[in-house]
Amino acid sequence: MKRSDAESLAANMNNRKVQQYLNMTIDPYTAEHARKWINQTHRLAREDRGYHFGIQPASMDEAVGCIGLKNLNRESLNVELGYWIGERYWKQGLMTEAVSLILGFVFDTLKFHRVYAIVHSGNLGSVRLLEKSHFVREGIYREAHRTGSKWHDVYFYGLLKREWKDTQSKPR
Repeated sequence: MKRSDAESLAANMNNRKVQQYLNMTIDPYTAEHARKWINQTHRLAREDRGYHFGIQPASMDEAVGCIGLKNLNRESLNVELGYWIGERYWKQGLMTEAVSLILGFVFDTLKFHRVYAIVHSGNLGSVRLLEKSHFVREGIYREAHRTGSKWHDVYFYGLLKREWKDTQSKPR
């Protein structure tokens, strides 16, 4: 993440459709919030506690979303994947490419055994993305997320290194 991405990240995050499935309560989300978050991601990376990357279309000089790893468990070699992208960039393949790249980082560079993602049941775009990326739905946390007075299920997805390796050897 670059500190110069703060304005773009804030602009893309200030969208209820983007925020609705994130644990996001800052409204409006400002460039100052983004700068603080970017600084935090730099600290996490230095401490080997998390890795976050900006998602940047080839035609642009700034990030329009983020993808990252948190809850690194070095003992059991598990890590949690999280991501978001500005609504204007949905369904363009950017997140599919970002997930593919970060999986290489997870399994080849960091040498983790498993990556998982926790997804709101209503976030159909994210569900499709994970399934297209060969993640397996491992479970459902019933009514684990509340929006206002409404309860929603949360899906738990996982991908093992050997499953990912199998997808890498097959022609696309």
